[in-house]
Amino acid sequence: MSRTVRFRVLDSIAVVTLDQPPVNALSAPIRAGLWEVFSRINSNDDIKATVLTASGAMFSAGADIRELGAKLDEPSLAQLCNVIERCDKPVVVAINGRALGGGAELALAGHYRLAAPDARIGLPEVTLGLVPGAGGTQRLPRLVGAELALQLIISTQSIDARGARRIGLLDGIVEGDLASGAITFAQSLVARGEGPRPTRARRGKMADGRAYQAAVAKARTALAGNPLFAPHRAIDCIEAAALLPFDAGMAFEADAFARCVAHIQSVALRHVFVAERKVDRALIEREGAAFNPVAPMGKAAVARLRGAMLMAANHLRDHDGVPEAAIDAAMVDYGFRKGPYGGREGGQDGADASGIARKIVAALMREGAVMVEQGAVERASDIDALAVHGLGFPRRIGGPMRAAQTAGLLHLRNEMRAWSEVSEIWAVPDLMERAVKLADGFNAVA
Repeated sequence: MSRTVRFRVLDSIAVVTLDQPPVNALSAPIRAGLWEVFSRINSNDDIKATVLTASGAMFSAGADIRELGAKLDEPSLAQLCNVIERCDKPVVVAINGRALGGGAELALAGHYRLAAPDARIGLPEVTLGLVPGAGGTQRLPRLVGAELALQLIISTQSIDARGARRIGLLDGIVEGDLASGAITFAQSLVARGEGPRPTRARRGKMADGRAYQAAVAKARTALAGNPLFAPHRAIDCIEAAALLPFDAGMAFEADAFARCVAHIQSVALRHVFVAERKVDRALIEREGAAFNPVAPMGKAAVARLRGAMLMAANHLRDHDGVPEAAIDAAMVDYGFRKGPYGGREGGQDGADASGIARKIVAALMREGAVMVEQGAVERASDIDALAVHGLGFPRRIGGPMRAAQTAGLLHLRNEMRAWSEVSEIWAVPDLMERAVKLADGFNAVA
């Protein structure tokens, strides 16, 4: 059995503990460990119920982001959740700290849910350009209804224990020792003859089909015009939960998840997520959920990027005759909150908006590459983190280095060679010349 999962039996109650702190990420070893444990539980007639909990300060932060996009070792989290849900003995999930993403989906697969008073439950996958991929979009609306499920998934905000108890996501809050309270709860289920209560079989919150579909329609209306890919797919999945049998809904969710993983927005959003956690803290510091450039190094780097952006914009204005309003509009349409001249309106006619944005982003990429070459930052992804948090570069595009890579480094390099005949703003940097030759681009050279 994997050492990442502990297992013991106390008075006919199996106690299963995720033991890979601090975040108990649901990596391949921990999934395999849980699979083995639940196989043993199902085959042992002396075990009457199970408590699933975790060591450390967090129940689970969910999937290991490094596994996304790669071929996963089985069991997948979705397969594991199905095995837990189909357990023929009651499974009580005891949530300590946060249960996020796949951690929340693991809890939803249990038959009963308890939590410590300071626990929080959330499905923040949309922040990575994803939808829940282990049954979250199918089980959550069965427990709380469409409206609340959509709010939790699309807002990406976690809910505290008292709020979760109020909406029916939890069966109770345990004051004092959580594991002991959960064991007592499990023993009481056995004493009363209460069996498993699979979430997949619960459709009470879907009984009013008209209200359910109204909540779905309301969410679609609220998201009209939103450029993000994942929230729209999440709404589709919540709708499918009511329209399709559970297993078909799971297949629908799996397809939506696969489409999201492959989408350029998710690639970019995951890139920024990793970049934020790798960047030197002399460049960017984290304060709660916020990341801020630090003086002097971080703010100096942002100033250089802002200067490159303005130089490119001025060239487009003075040499190419593009009005400032059109330049601002092009960058707002691209995803910036405001353009280099301060304008906040998009949709200007009479200018090649995509061409304007492409040239400005190329200039940002060049300056970023030069900063890497000079040692002002350690890696290309540092530039992306600085651009997102210092310039307001659209997170869903990932920063100038990621954007250049998404656009195709070889083609962009050839364009820059032509542009550089007019201005050195677009002179091709050595780092780009090296990155062009490698499949992983900037990730492989810096």
